[in-house]
Amino acid sequence: MKRIIYLDNAATSYPKPKQVARAVAKTIETIAGSPGRGAHRQAITTSRILFNTRLDIAKLLKLKNPERIIFTKNATEGINIALKGLLKKGDEVAISALEHNAVIRPLAVLKKKGVRVRYAPLDKNGLPDPSRLPKVKMLITTGASNVTGAVAKIKALGRACKAKKIFFFVDAAQIAGSIPFDTSNIDILACAGHKGLLGPQGTGFVWFAEGLTPKPLLDGGTGSESELADMPSYWPDRFEAGTMNTPGIAGLHEGIKYLLAKSIKAVREHEMALNKIVLEMLMNDSLIIVYPPFDTRKRASLISFNVKGVDPAEVGDLLDRRGIAVRTGLHCAPHAHKFTGTFPEGTIRISPGALTTQADVKRFTQELYKILKGR
Repeated sequence: MKRIIYLDNAATSYPKPKQVARAVAKTIETIAGSPGRGAHRQAITTSRILFNTRLDIAKLLKLKNPERIIFTKNATEGINIALKGLLKKGDEVAISALEHNAVIRPLAVLKKKGVRVRYAPLDKNGLPDPSRLPKVKMLITTGASNVTGAVAKIKALGRACKAKKIFFFVDAAQIAGSIPFDTSNIDILACAGHKGLLGPQGTGFVWFAEGLTPKPLLDGGTGSESELADMPSYWPDRFEAGTMNTPGIAGLHEGIKYLLAKSIKAVREHEMALNKIVLEMLMNDSLIIVYPPFDTRKRASLISFNVKGVDPAEVGDLLDRRGIAVRTGLHCAPHAHKFTGTFPEGTIRISPGALTTQADVKRFTQELYKILKGR
């Protein structure tokens, strides 16, 4: 059986560094404790796993105050903690035109409770324009669109938000671990652990700058201040009710350590080279529509395209039969598809990752060419 050519890293990364799976297995097989629940050596070991992972996340992404990193099961949970924990009736937020449903759906709930939501003035790619920010409580933007790949001007947006005293919230699911970005003026950062950070599914985190005090999303046991009916007053315990996913976080730590050793810059250069190979093939075929931006320096490691006159799902199925995994449809971001004019059918999306090879993307281009030639 041929090895699968996996090109859906924007959904979840694969393959992972081998040490990620080893760390998950080792934690399950050899560590019997639960973090924060007990003073025996096994429990202390699990607490150290969480502590050291926070430290290395902060090191990788240059985040202050590692204790303000809250572990979640994905970026979506982190986004919910931030939005539902900070916004109240009468608050106004501005968003890009490319937001994922991880942002859109919590905001839809909050709109029913009196939170006002509007689009920020946008650049040509559907992302907030740093020179024209409205006066709102919070600006929310995807770090990069999971549909078009367009990368937000995070450094400029952060400076503009700071000047206007706007909370700056970045959904970094598509850039953390794969694109270097400036975190110095970000107030809230939500990340998936299982995408560019190369950890297992079921991991993620949200980080808050000093001074922000969201309400907890969940209440329950933490192993700390157990005598109180209220959640602990200190971070991160206040937001981490219930037993943590220690094996998953151990795996995430190995993904973080891999990136610290390799560097995010090196991953970025590798992925841009792969995207260049694919873009050159796609843009030279008159049957294919490629959606901008076209400059690999201005896009994340993903490309959305369609074949003229063919449902994207049909192309995805034909590729799957040839051992190539891509994503088709709306990618959980209908607003982005409305912006690009690809709603409701969606697009075909390929997304090479840190461990994707040139042979993988060349095989994709060859098989796609065969499909087009056979029509």
